[in-house]
Parts: sequence; C-alpha cells; structure tokens
Amino acid sequence: MREAAVHQLRIAYEWAIAHPVVDAVETPHGPALPSVLETPETLGGAGTPAVAAFTAEPLAVACGIAPSSATALLADSLDLHHRLPVLWQQTQAGFVPAWKARRVAARTRDLSLDAALWVDRHTAGRVGSLGHAALDRLIAEASARVDGDSLAEKEKRARSQWDVQLKHRDPSEGGATSEIHAIGDTLDLTRFHDVVCAEAEALGSLGDDDSFEVRKAKALGVIADAQARLDLTSLLDDDTTTPEEQSELRRRLIERRDAKVRLYLHASLADVAAGWSGGPGGVGTVEGLGPVTLDQIKEWAGRSRLTIQPVLHVASEDTWSVDRHDPPPRMTEQAVLRDSTCVFPWCSHPSRHADLDHIEPYEDPDEGGPPREDGNGQTRPDNLAPLCRRHHRAKTAGRWSYQRTAPGTYLWTGPSGVTALVTPTGTLTLPTS
Repeated sequence: MREAAVHQLRIAYEWAIAHPVVDAVETPHGPALPSVLETPETLGGAGTPAVAAFTAEPLAVACGIAPSSATALLADSLDLHHRLPVLWQQTQAGFVPAWKARRVAARTRDLSLDAALWVDRHTAGRVGSLGHAALDRLIAEASARVDGDSLAEKEKRARSQWDVQLKHRDPSEGGATSEIHAIGDTLDLTRFHDVVCAEAEALGSLGDDDSFEVRKAKALGVIADAQARLDLTSLLDDDTTTPEEQSELRRRLIERRDAKVRLYLHASLADVAAGWSGGPGGVGTVEGLGPVTLDQIKEWAGRSRLTIQPVLHVASEDTWSVDRHDPPPRMTEQAVLRDSTCVFPWCSHPSRHADLDHIEPYEDPDEGGPPREDGNGQTRPDNLAPLCRRHHRAKTAGRWSYQRTAPGTYLWTGPSGVTALVTPTGTLTLPTS
C-alpha cells in the first residue's frame, strides 16, 4: 500500500510537469495569449512551478477521483519534490507513509520556501514517529522562526478568515445532525460559548436529563428562537436616518423575524400521509442533508418556522422552452431538482449554487443565431445542466465537452481522450479510444 501511494505521487508529479504554462505564441497579428478562461494555476506553495489551466481534471477522471482530490494530489507532489526534498526521499524509501508526508506538504503550503525547507531539514528522520499534534507544533515553530511577520500582521490576515459555516454530515450517517464551525474574534466567541453553557445549565435545571454536551447543542436552538422573537423596531427611532432608510431597516427587521428554513423533501406520498396521520413514518431524502426519518421532519415542523417543499417526479421532463438565455425560475428549479450536483465527473458541488450551462451553446438571434420561433426556444430543460464555476469555465474554454444521453446522464470527453459517463447513481470511467 505504501508503494502504491508513492507511485501515485510520482505519476501526479509527472502529469504536472507534462503540463507546463504555455508562453505566448507569435502569430501574424502579434503574440497570442491564452484565454482568460485558461489562466495558469499555481497549485503548490512558493517555489513550485505553475501548471496549465485545468490540469487536474483529466487526472481525476483517469484515476476515478474527485477533481478536488486530484488537485490536492498534484499540489502535494509538487511540494514534496520542490519544497520538502528530504521528506520525499524518505517517503520513497518507505520510511514515511505517503499520507503523513502529504499532511506535512498541505500544512506547510502557506509557508515561504525558506520556512518549508527549514521544516524539511528539522523533521528529517522524525516525521515517521511524530503524531499530528507534534507535526503541527513543528510547523508553527517554523512559521515563527523563519516567516517572522509581526503578530499584528498575522492577526490582520487571520481576520480575513472569519466566517461561520454550516456543514451537513455524510448522508450515510443520516441528515438529522449537522455541524456549525465559527472563526471570529476570540472575545466574541468566548462570550457566546459562555451564553451557550449557561443556557445548557438552565435546561438541566428545568428537567432536561440529556448530557451537558447535548444540552449545549440544544441551547443553540433556544438562543436562535429567542433572537428571532426580539422586537428591534425601537432602534428605528433615530433622527439621523431618513424616512427611506428607516423603511428599508424596518423591512429587513421584519424579514429577520419571519425567516424560515426551507427543506426540499423527496419522499413517497404514501409514507408522508401515513406519518402525518399518526402512523409510523418512513424515510425521505432532504436535499443537502440525505436520508431523514419523516418523524424527524414532523418534529422539526412542530417547533420551527419550517417550509417543506415537496419535490415532484422530474425524470419525465416536458419539452417547454423559452426564447431567452436565462431560464425562468420554474425551469431553473426543474434542472436543479433533476441534477443535485455539478454534472462534471465526480464533482460534488451542489447544483443549487452552480451555473446552469447550455449544453448546446446559446446563440443570440441578434448576433447571427437561429431566429426566434414561438414554442421552440434554445433554453429548455433538456439543454440545461448545472456546472460549478470551475467546470463551466473548463467546458467554455473547449478543454472538455459533453452531451446529454438521458435525463440525469451525461457523457464527457476530455483531453488525452479520457471519457466518463455521469449517471444519477454515480460516475463511470470509460475505456479510452
């Protein structure tokens, strides 16, 4: 297994250096530069060579892995060759597992070349015996010793990373449990944690016999409900704001109070009817969450402002169309419900946050495209497919092409003749011709 992992890193590096950045080509009209869609990419850290745009996608399809995984593999191989040469030699000799070497590469990617080389020298012979925490401490030491930026600069950079993210777990674990991750001001987060703990203590005093950890999770919902009920309209009594500004603030406060959670539920009508009539409920699939029991959905609906959007069967699409580039909302919803993710091979980007691509490119009638005809527009459900922004650019740049063979099924062809078939149940790599 170690040899196979090292071999994979070697192949990734060979693939990276086989796709260098192409210089401008002289033409009779002057130098021809690559399209802005084909901007070179720097995958590794400082000191590694850049590669041509969309280098990762053919490797991903050939290996049967997600494009993001192929990108990480290329970046790790470049870092190990150019920034961590000692560690790479030890990995090839079998002294260090490839996964641990890749962790060092990923954790040092933001360091300067000097700092990465310092880590490489000072971890020689030690990485195999160091745990995750020890490796992380060593990398932090390298950053402090070699990348000696002032603490104020580091805090300024850290501020740009502030965010609150909601993460839904693997669908196989069920959709009723999710995670929230917050990065922010230390004082603000400490105070909020104290409020959560105090609310959990209060729940225990009121008879909740769950563990303290579970009560803390419940406290988030209690705090959210209390915040939604707050009447903040008194803050509008401010002489410094105009009536128009106060009207806009009032509208936003009302939207905040009336905010609802919308869930897209794919479920059997028989199961839904049985569950709501008091019988045992079945299992449905919630978009973005995965399988959830209908009893859980019913419990959520009883204590929250929850909108459940029923999903109609969309496999048998109708052939309606419009004579414009952007699809109307109903057509957009139809395409998103048909394909839940970007339709590029092994891409898992949610379709609700992706672009809707015209499989056959849209041609503006005012610029030489086909004439407008009633009921025969270029924008129709069977000519739309969700693509994340990166893979939309790859298709537009001409590196990849695809065709729709059935509802939810797409045949992709890329550089080097790699082909893959995306189906509603997964992606299949096809033999190259």
